[in-house]
Amino acid sequence: MSLKVVWLDEEGVAGTPCFVAFPGVGDIGVLTAELLTQLLPSRTVAHALDPSLPPLAQLDDNGVLKPPHHRLVRLESAAGPAHVLIGAAQSNHPHLQHATAVGLLDALQGATEVVGLAGFRAPAEDRRTFWVATSSEDLESFEADGRTVSRTEPSAGCIGALALLVSLAPHHGLSGSLAVSTTVGESRDPSAAQRLAKMLDSTFGLGMGDMPNVDEHLRSLLEARAPRVVQDHISELMEQPDAFYA
Repeated sequence: MSLKVVWLDEEGVAGTPCFVAFPGVGDIGVLTAELLTQLLPSRTVAHALDPSLPPLAQLDDNGVLKPPHHRLVRLESAAGPAHVLIGAAQSNHPHLQHATAVGLLDALQGATEVVGLAGFRAPAEDRRTFWVATSSEDLESFEADGRTVSRTEPSAGCIGALALLVSLAPHHGLSGSLAVSTTVGESRDPSAAQRLAKMLDSTFGLGMGDMPNVDEHLRSLLEARAPRVVQDHISELMEQPDAFYA
């Protein structure tokens, strides 16, 4: 059984950048993705029904029971529309992670760039943000555009559905990249998410400005996500290997 995308409001992401996040190191990617949806006008436009997700149907804001899904949100930015895909979870089986990545890439056809949002473990004094390219052409293009691109990190590699998605993007006719913020260990790091959001704002001209209320937004996001980490079916699916888990 393959991933199925249910469009609620529109169909397709053609001509827009698409930011993608899955639970990973410090949940930096998911925190950043959720922050974008709070700081910019946004609306959910699709659910990606993924058979690799835990079989947990949940009530939505209107009290309607919905099957497990990843959420695709349209953002209205200063530079035009953008999209963010927020992953609910990811399987610990490689073939299911691959199937999820390929299914989502099919749904993201036409995107100008598929950007994976990720955290990277580093010492406390290391407070960087950087880009990782997934093709030689993009590497040269990113550097020419003034992006800070790493050619040496993550040195241990990158595993998980997000890593597969962005690295497979060029093989599906898409530009793929990782936008990375360093963080300490596995703890949730609001400052790392804020740095990553600022890098995206600078690169794509999202129009978020100085983000004056970012601390309040991040605090509410952390509180909202706190209950999820104690659910057994989620923790069992989340491996924490030595390699960089996007």
